[in-house]
Amino acid sequence: MDKKMKGLLLGLVGLIIFVIVLDATAEKAVDWTPNYLHTENKALATEVFYKSLNHIASEVKHFQKSPFEVFQDSLQKTGTYFFLNNYVNLTKQENEALLEWAVSGNTVFIASEGIPKLLLDTLGLNVSFHVSNTEIEYQPSFNLKDKSLQLSDFKTSRKTFEYLYFSEIDSAKTKSLGIVKTRKAKAENSNHVNYIEVEWGDGKFLFHLAPQIYTNYFMVDDDNSDYTARTLGYLNLNQPIYWDNYYKSGKEGISSPLYYLLSNPYLKSTYYLIIITSLLFVIFGGKRKQRPIPIIKPVENRSYEFAQTIAGMYLDKKDHKAIAQKQITSFLEQIRSHYNLSTNDINDAFLKDLASKTGKTYEDLKTLFQYIERINTSEVVNEDELKTLDKKITTFNS
Repeated sequence: MDKKMKGLLLGLVGLIIFVIVLDATAEKAVDWTPNYLHTENKALATEVFYKSLNHIASEVKHFQKSPFEVFQDSLQKTGTYFFLNNYVNLTKQENEALLEWAVSGNTVFIASEGIPKLLLDTLGLNVSFHVSNTEIEYQPSFNLKDKSLQLSDFKTSRKTFEYLYFSEIDSAKTKSLGIVKTRKAKAENSNHVNYIEVEWGDGKFLFHLAPQIYTNYFMVDDDNSDYTARTLGYLNLNQPIYWDNYYKSGKEGISSPLYYLLSNPYLKSTYYLIIITSLLFVIFGGKRKQRPIPIIKPVENRSYEFAQTIAGMYLDKKDHKAIAQKQITSFLEQIRSHYNLSTNDINDAFLKDLASKTGKTYEDLKTLFQYIERINTSEVVNEDELKTLDKKITTFNS
């Protein structure tokens, strides 16, 4: 290797090192992936809330098993079973076990955007998404209704997200505890109930539809933690809190050495530097030693096979909900790109514009989008519902 080649190689290595250093020292973007783990400090994790809860609760006991296994082990103690996640996909047996446990004088607390439909139906509840014709993005604001716990002003989320509310409750056994509204809303009738208490036998259920208020980003923003703390005023903190670790988004612990290596920015930079320098050594150092390389045909485009493989994975898991959501996302993107229509607000004006551009009837389009809304708000989608969705979208495209 001559001097010119060595100088070029050294310059290239120096440039790579410089880029890696810049990447390692640059300010990292906020990770908004739902996590809800009490051991992490990410934006949507719950480390801050969990530490605060430990200070005020008499005992916090962790359950790593599913609720079904916990109740199979005969959970006899009284206390509060505490669920906190973006979705809590309880099975039929777990729903029945929780209902039976609450009857005997215990509390079930669920802070989640996804509450099992079977549990909602049993308790006479219904949940809806808030949709506004005047706002595209929402910054929800929260407060409590009881005078003893009510804040002087609403606490607003810095992060925008769509919020849910209880559109139907059984007033005979349900008490409204908390309300939510968009930051720009002024009128009282703009408030929606998103935190309730349902009496069940000698016990009760507490449902909060905004788990985001228990995450790190919400609690450290101004004095929002005051609202979060007051939502616990309906719990008996002298009894044990049974913290559910089974229904949790995110990846807890280290599953492999490579995961640990790539999670540390310094080790990650070193790892990539070793790979790059090794490749450079092979390229330049083995230049005169290698045999003639035979001509290899270009790699074929396997996009179709890849799509089939991914689809097969979802079908094998029977995750019909995920398939339906991807199909709906693709359908809405098709409408935006082909007909230049915004899909942010699915209202009468939108349906009429789409009908005029596609030649479909207004009633057919209304039926189609009502079915899509039903799929979006359902916790579980079965195979027949998925086939019906596919048939309706295929009919639209025909």
